[in-house]
Formats: sequence, structure tokens, C-alpha cells
Amino acid sequence: MHKVRGFKLTLRPAEIKRRAKKAGLDLLALGLDDIEIQRLAADAAKNMAPAVLFDTFKHPDSDAAALSPIPGLAYSVILATLGPGFAPALERAQGISSEMYAVWGLLQEIALDEAVRFASTILEDEAGRESCVLSPWNALQDPAAIQTALFKLDAAKIEVRLQDGRLDPAASAVVSLSWLAQVKTRSKKKE
Repeated sequence: MHKVRGFKLTLRPAEIKRRAKKAGLDLLALGLDDIEIQRLAADAAKNMAPAVLFDTFKHPDSDAAALSPIPGLAYSVILATLGPGFAPALERAQGISSEMYAVWGLLQEIALDEAVRFASTILEDEAGRESCVLSPWNALQDPAAIQTALFKLDAAKIEVRLQDGRLDPAASAVVSLSWLAQVKTRSKKKE
């Protein structure tokens, strides 16, 4: 099992603008030009205490059906959190306006994606050494599957729990990835 706390998450302004545009949010109308977006990203970073827990489970595993997105040689589960300090910042944004709340929601999504990407990069290296590739992420939504994942990872190590069917702190995510055998192609000999 791997546990990493306090790593740096970079919220890139270009990614914030891309996701805002996709969500139909006009950042300029909200007074968020490039400089303000950078300030907003820095403010969000101050409210984060990122941590990840992740582990890989080989088959046969009794929980594979619930946690493994694709049958493979093994699967990994990643639990990422931004810590308890992000929720109050999100609530403050809700008090400003629904649009600002939506922007902070995007910041949360981006930061969680970056935390998961951080852990999956480490897993990709491990999988590569085993001649495997990782499947795309599968975000766990079912409370029973999330509870199983939290138990397997001992989520208390980064102070995450399941409360009323939701992750606490709310700025958390659980994803799984399958380890798939890397197909090696044979090259034909030239005659």
C-alpha cells in the first residue's frame, strides 16, 4: 500500500478555462481574467491538504467483481482527497453566487483529477515493469463498492470515511484501474 500526503497540485489556468467553457461558465463575466484565475487557483491550493492511498490487488480476489472495471491480471484502487479544508471554501463560494460555486466545483474536480493522475503515474510505472498497461479510470459510485475500497485501503490513514453513502470529506474520490497484459506485436522478417 502506498500513502502520499502533502504533494503539490497544480491547477493550470488553461485547464480551468477549458472546463469552464465546457460547463457553460463565462469566467470573464464573473470578473475572472487570467490574473484573477491564477489568484483563484492559488486560493484554492491554500485550502487543500491533498493525500492519496492506493494499492494493487492480484487475482483471484473476492472483491474484484465490484472493484475491477475490466477483468485483467490485477486491479488497483486509488483514494484521493483534498482534505477537510476545501469544503468550507466551497461553501463560502456558494454564499457569493451560484456561478462562483460552480467555478469552485470545477476547481475541486480538476484538483481531484490531478491527485488521481499523480497516483496513477506511479501505478503506470509499476504496471510497466510487469509488462502490463492500465485501463482508464473507473470512478466508484456505488456506496457498497466505495465502502469495500475504503476498507481494503484502510482509508482512516488519510482521514476519509463513508458517511450517509457519501465520502467525507466531500472533496474525495475513489477510482479503480485494471492491469491488462500488454500485447507485444511480432514484426515480420523482411525477405
